[in-house]
Amino acid sequence: MDYLLALIKGAVGNEQLARLLFLGAIGLSAALAVVTVALLVMGLQDPVQRRLALIKRGHGDLSGDQRAPGNLQLLLEQVGQRFAKEDRSQVSATRTLLMHAGYRSASAVQLYWAIRLVLPLTLLGLALLVLPLLPKLSLTLALLLAAGAAGVGWLAPAIYVEKRKAARINRLRAAFPDALDLMVVCVESGLALPQAIERVADEMAVSQVELAEELALVNVEIRAGIPSAQALKGLALRTGLDDVQGLVSLLAQSIRFGTSIADTLRIYAEEFRDRRTQAAEEQAAKVGTKLVFPLIFCLWPSFFLVAIGPAIIGVFKAFGKL
Repeated sequence: MDYLLALIKGAVGNEQLARLLFLGAIGLSAALAVVTVALLVMGLQDPVQRRLALIKRGHGDLSGDQRAPGNLQLLLEQVGQRFAKEDRSQVSATRTLLMHAGYRSASAVQLYWAIRLVLPLTLLGLALLVLPLLPKLSLTLALLLAAGAAGVGWLAPAIYVEKRKAARINRLRAAFPDALDLMVVCVESGLALPQAIERVADEMAVSQVELAEELALVNVEIRAGIPSAQALKGLALRTGLDDVQGLVSLLAQSIRFGTSIADTLRIYAEEFRDRRTQAAEEQAAKVGTKLVFPLIFCLWPSFFLVAIGPAIIGVFKAFGKL
């Protein structure tokens, strides 16, 4: 407390005004904390508000296998609704990003923005609690540390989602040629495209879970009455792979003009595998360039120290410098 009072006094230059500001900040924080806790308890305990929240997120009829979301999740969704745009006519960039990262739930955008709002405030509060324990800390450095904590809380969810998106796209890109090969076998054996997609999804449910889920979702959409071309476009949108968009265009043309789907899949599988091989060769060719920096900063100083160090010491001894 004395530390914070000293910081405020150093900022305003008046001890009486600093005490008033300090007491006012404490009173305002206590009032806001009481109001927040009261609203939280009332909102979570009110069955009407909880039921409305469940209906909004698609859990209006909860039964057997469906599990209701927890109070914390509902609270985060309500907070995130203040920042997420409810534009149903077009898919937002945030929803597309989360979809590519594997988060396809209706409340994913709300939870994402809620976490990006709550986490900076939480880290900022923890920083304000820890700063008084650090001795001889200037006001400028304290403000920088608090701002850094808030910045880390704001950027950490976005970085995590981006990393998850990149890893998921890489896994899907690696698994797609094998899925196309299995689809070719199924189509040539006499299965239609929806049945072939279903069989491939079942076969890859163990080795490639994410791709199997995407293919199963395509099959569910086709069974629900959505045209095959539109369901495949949805697959390209959810996966975020440019190569899948080309495959969707070829399959749409094959379905429209009645050409052989098996030949289309076989040719595209070969091209997909060639592109994957070229990407692997490109990554391998970059290894030599990437090794230059570890060699310069880690290996070569030690090598020069061991190889030239004794000679330099001998020279200094010969000239009487040591």
